[in-house]
Amino acid sequence: MTKVIAIGSGKGGSGKTTLTVTLAVRASKEARRVAIIDLNSDQGNLSQWWLIRGEPDNPLLFDDFGDLDTLLSTLRRQKYEWVFLDCPPGDLDLTESAIMASDAVLVPVKASAFDAWAAESVTEICKRRKVPFAFILTAVDSKMKTLNAHAIKNLSAEGQVFKSSMAYKASQINAVVAGKAGFEADKELKPEADAIFTELKSLAGGTNGR
Repeated sequence: MTKVIAIGSGKGGSGKTTLTVTLAVRASKEARRVAIIDLNSDQGNLSQWWLIRGEPDNPLLFDDFGDLDTLLSTLRRQKYEWVFLDCPPGDLDLTESAIMASDAVLVPVKASAFDAWAAESVTEICKRRKVPFAFILTAVDSKMKTLNAHAIKNLSAEGQVFKSSMAYKASQINAVVAGKAGFEADKELKPEADAIFTELKSLAGGTNGR
């Protein structure tokens, strides 16, 4: 059954695209058909990453298409197992369409008040449309324990927060520039990717594939 996951944030710089890459590549390690739909194609980051990676079939990238629902219907018919939607931070109408078409939503947030406030625009849509969602902390500095704990406490009042998170490491950033996921370039990031994907499967597992 196809699982469609929207990854959205109310502002740029949240780690959304890096998270999309991590999840899509991690999913492709155990699923034969994984797709990324770049709804933020004006920026071109995912397209550039995919080109540098060598335009693989798994994960396969779509950045030039007509109707989202039509594309998703095709991918379901072709038995894609995972489809990740990278949502544009500045287009809430398109983000809402993506959320409505998804089985679950991940909201990447840095440990700052600005990111938390910006995320509200996405989580409000999820709540209104009754689509399961969870926050995930990104660019986490392990030395900032108090700040991270405070962010988790505040976000928990609004919804589920993943226990796993994405660390702030140069290797994470450099890997994407090289057409890789962070855990492919830095073995220390593999447990992180595994943990995030495990939690995602749990979040999406309680939903009905459309």
